[in-house]
Amino acid sequence: MGLILVVDDEGDIRELIKTTLELAGHEVVIASGGEEAINKIRRRPFDAVLLDIMMPELSGYEVLEQIRSIPSRAETPVIVVTAKHDPAGVQREMNFGALDHIVKPFLPSELEDVVERALAGETESHEERRRILGTDAEIYGSMQSLVDSAREDDTQKHRR
Repeated sequence: MGLILVVDDEGDIRELIKTTLELAGHEVVIASGGEEAINKIRRRPFDAVLLDIMMPELSGYEVLEQIRSIPSRAETPVIVVTAKHDPAGVQREMNFGALDHIVKPFLPSELEDVVERALAGETESHEERRRILGTDAEIYGSMQSLVDSAREDDTQKHRR
């Protein structure tokens, strides 16, 4: 199976992900923040990185950008695991080369499936998944804009 780095500032989440992946047969290394993650990534290659976005010190976006700037690690599959699910954020993740995005809370089976897909290394399926996530983010953003516009219209009607 794979060697996976789990990066999250929340200890309970790190342990949940670690246990889930170890039970699925993977070797798991944990990091509690961005600086620690970058140091570990520089020292050894990982088959995949599971990365939280909202962390102190370095955000997941900054970590992802730094991973992509290390030539020998630039192709490492990165899966974002975060409670933050906004269209601009998902698009930013995809622009920085994230392979996938899982929203907390998640099912252990969902986590296992996403990691297995990443480790399979099928470029076509990776690109398709990134395209779908980008499209989902655009649709979600458009829907949110419509909701915001409707709320604004409703607020203006009530002011009259």
